[in-house]
Amino acid sequence: AQEAAEQQQALDSVLQGCDRATRLVSQLLQLARLDAEPVDSMPVVCDACTETRETLAALAPQGRAREQTLSLQMPEVLHLPMPPGLVGVLVGNLVDNAQRYSPQGARIEVLWTDGPSPCLVVQDSGPGMQAQDLARLGDRFFRVPGAVAEGSGLGWSIVRRLAQRYQLDVRVDRSPGLGGLRVTLCWPSNH
Repeated sequence: AQEAAEQQQALDSVLQGCDRATRLVSQLLQLARLDAEPVDSMPVVCDACTETRETLAALAPQGRAREQTLSLQMPEVLHLPMPPGLVGVLVGNLVDNAQRYSPQGARIEVLWTDGPSPCLVVQDSGPGMQAQDLARLGDRFFRVPGAVAEGSGLGWSIVRRLAQRYQLDVRVDRSPGLGGLRVTLCWPSNH
């Protein structure tokens, strides 16, 4: 490229490609670790509130860039039977997907409920998904046909793998309040 504008455009493309490659490698490493690590037989507890706040703080610039509103409701304290860091992985993948696949100015809500069976709900005001695409959600490298958002299709695979490993109930449907996708993860009642 000879012109400064062309050089900047080429540089921006290279940086975007590096960001995509970094994200893909990170997700592949997360999947490989999940497949290789045995489930701990020792009781391990994480602070879901702290992990959620930290994860959302890291994702906030991405939402602001698209003028999306991100809200959070949760109890003051919520401890879950899961190694530290994994709640952040769950929240991060679900919110990142909501941000990527929801339009400019969308609303994204994150809600934690406590009780005998704690639940995480992430819902958005995006377009939602067709039934045939919902059936394939979680297949490695599956992306909704025609989706313009960038991604590798691994985020849902990671969520599904963690849900399977920690016996979480996963429900995906249309958000009655926002109209987009609603994902609910519930921990076993004997937590």
